Amino acid sequence: MTTSVQGWMAMKILKLTILIITLTVLGNNAYSQSDREQGIELFRSGEYEKALPILQARVVEEKRDRPAWIYLGAVLVKLGKLDEAKAAFGNHKTIYKGSISAVYEKKLKIINRPQAIYSSKARSKGTSGTVSIAVEMRGDGKIGFVVPFVELPDGLTESSVKAANSLKFEPAWKDGKPVTTVNIIDYSFNTY
Repeated sequence: MTTSVQGWMAMKILKLTILIITLTVLGNNAYSQSDREQGIELFRSGEYEKALPILQARVVEEKRDRPAWIYLGAVLVKLGKLDEAKAAFGNHKTIYKGSISAVYEKKLKIINRPQAIYSSKARSKGTSGTVSIAVEMRGDGKIGFVVPFVELPDGLTESSVKAANSLKFEPAWKDGKPVTTVNIIDYSFNTY
């Protein structure tokens, strides 16, 4: 074989290898996203025991999958594993590369978001920071669980939980019906 034919063959093999690798990666990513969607749907249908291993596997596979971490935390709350749920919610700030899982016909809309009250004790002590809360916003328009996972002292966490419980919203819609979503709400407190 001549050198030019060998070079041509090597290029063809390289291109074919790249194509196979690309298709494999895309196929695995699509499979993972459908796994996440399956876990979220199992959460919504109340099948928490079935959703748990699916979402656990997803976050092991892709540590930066924000929706998977949030819904894993939600499943753990429903199973009464609050400490594990708080740890999962704490991973929500990881950045997911790619599209966000659920495509809604109508996105969740917060109509009224009451302010958390800055307690006089916290103000006098100069306590500042952010309380992060996971909030289940049910398809029936009511608040489900409210779990603070980043807390502050001096009554600020309690004030934030009270405010989160008073949220008014219109639920997201998917497949022609309102659906439950889990959202992270932050309440910041600053002294000036």
